[in-house]
Amino acid sequence: MMEDGPRRLLGRQREQQVLAGLLTAAREGRSGVVVLRGAAGIGKTSLLTYVLARASGFRAIRIAGFESEMELSYSGLQQFCAPLLGRLDRLPDPQQRALRIALGLTDGDPPDRLMVGLAVLTLLSEASSERPTICVIDDAQWVDAASLQALSFVARRILADPIVMIFAACQRRDDRLISDLPEVQVRGLNDDDARALLTTTVPGDLNEQVRENIIAEAGGNPLALMELHRVLSPAELAGGFGLAEAGQLTSRLERGFGRRLEELSDETATVLLIAAAEPSGEPRWLSSAAHQLGIAESAIEAAEKADLITVDSRVRFRHPLIRSAVYRGARTSERRRAHQALADVVDGPAAQEHRIWHLAHAANKPDEDLAQQLVRSAQQACARSGAAAAAAFLACAVELTPEQRTRAERALLAASAKLNSGAPEAASRLLMGASNGVEDELLSAKTDLLRAKAAFAASRGGEATSLLLATAKRLDDLDPELAKETYFEALTTAILAGRLANTPDTNVMGVAGAARHAATTDGAQRVVDLMLDALVTRVTDGYTAGTPVLKRAIEEFVRCDAADAVDLRWYDMATRICLDLFDHDAFGRIAARQLERLRAAGVLALLPVGLATSAAAAIFGGRLAEAAAHLAEAEAITTAIGGPPLRRSDPLLAAYRGQEARCREMAQATDGAVDHGQGLSIAAGLFALAVLHNGMGQYAEALKACETALEYDDFAVVNYTLAETVEAAIHCGDLAKSAEARDALVERATASGTDTALGLAARSRALTSDGPVAEAEYHTAISHFTRSPAVVYLARTHLVYGEWLRRQGRRVDARGQLRTAFQMFTEMGADGFAERTSRELEATGETVRRKRMGAEAELTTQETHIAKLAQAGSTNSEIAAALFISPRTVEWHMSKIFTKLGVTSRKELRKTELPVG
Repeated sequence: MMEDGPRRLLGRQREQQVLAGLLTAAREGRSGVVVLRGAAGIGKTSLLTYVLARASGFRAIRIAGFESEMELSYSGLQQFCAPLLGRLDRLPDPQQRALRIALGLTDGDPPDRLMVGLAVLTLLSEASSERPTICVIDDAQWVDAASLQALSFVARRILADPIVMIFAACQRRDDRLISDLPEVQVRGLNDDDARALLTTTVPGDLNEQVRENIIAEAGGNPLALMELHRVLSPAELAGGFGLAEAGQLTSRLERGFGRRLEELSDETATVLLIAAAEPSGEPRWLSSAAHQLGIAESAIEAAEKADLITVDSRVRFRHPLIRSAVYRGARTSERRRAHQALADVVDGPAAQEHRIWHLAHAANKPDEDLAQQLVRSAQQACARSGAAAAAAFLACAVELTPEQRTRAERALLAASAKLNSGAPEAASRLLMGASNGVEDELLSAKTDLLRAKAAFAASRGGEATSLLLATAKRLDDLDPELAKETYFEALTTAILAGRLANTPDTNVMGVAGAARHAATTDGAQRVVDLMLDALVTRVTDGYTAGTPVLKRAIEEFVRCDAADAVDLRWYDMATRICLDLFDHDAFGRIAARQLERLRAAGVLALLPVGLATSAAAAIFGGRLAEAAAHLAEAEAITTAIGGPPLRRSDPLLAAYRGQEARCREMAQATDGAVDHGQGLSIAAGLFALAVLHNGMGQYAEALKACETALEYDDFAVVNYTLAETVEAAIHCGDLAKSAEARDALVERATASGTDTALGLAARSRALTSDGPVAEAEYHTAISHFTRSPAVVYLARTHLVYGEWLRRQGRRVDARGQLRTAFQMFTEMGADGFAERTSRELEATGETVRRKRMGAEAELTTQETHIAKLAQAGSTNSEIAAALFISPRTVEWHMSKIFTKLGVTSRKELRKTELPVG
């Protein structure tokens, strides 16, 4: 039971100060988050109890993770949301439905996990509007991934709500979901505090040598100090023996708890086993299961008196090691008996999964009927976005399946569920035995395909390409359509790997050569078949030969997309093909369609990819503010879900904005790209650097970036790098390099034939020509770019044309071109190019009136995004949903926006010009 007041903790002044600061901030209306990190028994739970006792006037929500419940999706969230369910009807409909499905309160299509997190954020924000709220998540390393993702989402998005969130965790698994949150390391007590604690724990005389031995062995671990004298035998105490290594502490304590359990009556031991087997902590189920086995209530009271569990609103073990010792120490037959009793008594709308789980663990032999029930439970878990739970149920089904082939198929399904839940390593382990003993070539090939996808998801790019290619070859005669898809995925991974794929079976040429011999599918070719054939031609026969078939593939893609007949998986490569073709019309349409479909489908976890692609389209279109908004939303999503940063378009945006330090930092951060085998990202960063340096007039550096980029023919990126090379080389006086790049670009542009391509070709010819020829080419380039969505190149052509006119002594004509360029760059927010243009204008004798930087220039990216949404008429709730923050946080930002812009109402805000870029 919780103590009436905060008890004194030895040696925890630093931690107590941090926790007290969080409570103070919440009372003043500010949020706070911390992760208490430390070894088992180090005192994290005591600190949580301490802070809860100090949180007078707070609403308290306390949950704990359990190892056996890690794979039951949203089991932790069911605990967390239980005291808040009365407020569910206050949520916006999409959030309310997502959360109801996640909690098992209603059936429906799988909710996106990010929508579930947003619902919890809104629910918690609503609750905290009445009084400050403290949320404690103990043993976070054992909270199921779906729940931890939702809770970490909330932790990252709270700001101006009176909410405190405290996670306590060991280092027992990859908890990347909370690894970037503010953290306090809870360390062992110093020797003086350890002696004081030991004195209170072991009253009376204790041999001084033994005392010092215990203190040394415990390493400042409070649980060890309190329990070690019970764990060690009298002989060990007397002789000063103990734990040889600190790493053995957990197992030694666990065995010690096991010896204490041996002293309990059989009935009390059984009660503890039931509690350990059902980690949801429902007291009614514990009591009912005990009654089912003929055990009196007094046995539960005896377990409490032994200081091993507490029973109030939930059943809690005093320490996870006790639960572990209870469950692992029981005989198999005893565990099955406890699970069967629980299966007989669990009830309620969200209890079906628990019941099936217990039945599976109660079984002592293969049972096809029970295995089928587990498969159905897995399907229900998937309907609640519970891929991890589905994998757990399927894994149990595998063990209970008597027929060997069905067993292998279910193992494959379990591995696939693991992969979908973001656990590629676990998927790989499951795959090891998926097809053992089954002579089925197709099943074996599908197992290899999943193994390759697991490798790719685990960021082992080269290995994934090799596995995908080998699997595609196996599938040629078994399943030609699946073979084509697999060849396409293999070629895609090779293209993404780019310069980092340097072995014959993983580089682009090798994969394309193998794919060329793929079996022809019967009937009409699908979009993926057309794209594969086009890419193979592009790689093996060259750009000119590949362009016509790439065009046909994109035409078919657009046609099928209009009929909703395109798989979401194919959009990413389709947009890359558009860029390779210089087809910015199709690029913009497909990027917008991708984003539309992702939003409509509620696939928020995949939105960052679509947002980055749309941002790229906006950058080429000169809509830098729109691009920044897309990337800000993408960052909000990846931050909220704890995913890796997606930097596909950020360096290019920084380049056009003239943000030198930011662009350099992002473009040169290649470690992650190398680790993930993403050579194409390196090329994109070099291209962004070339744009940056050309924009700032740093032509030698631009040329250096181009030369490095052109060491490899990176798909799509190389075309635009050639254009940057022509501009940089001509300013450096390197006529040979500029001519070489121009000729390569013109060849590709002629094959493409789009206005963007022909405009870049004419611009490059103009830069490398003089006299009437150059002027005619400039006019041709401007004419093409006027019809192209790639507006940045229109502005840049006005700039270089103006520079050329000034060098010809035609100052008046030069001013006209440069004024147009300066206005366009200024409106875009392309500050680097605007500054270069202003210098040229001043060189013609014209005084440039630069834009006055008022208070609005102080707006942050998020404040600008919020202001634009508010100008468009969005309510605070709508803005909160769009940016994955709470309505109160929106209010807080709006007050800052009003102050910075000098306005007092939304009406005034709508009339205020916001900064561009």
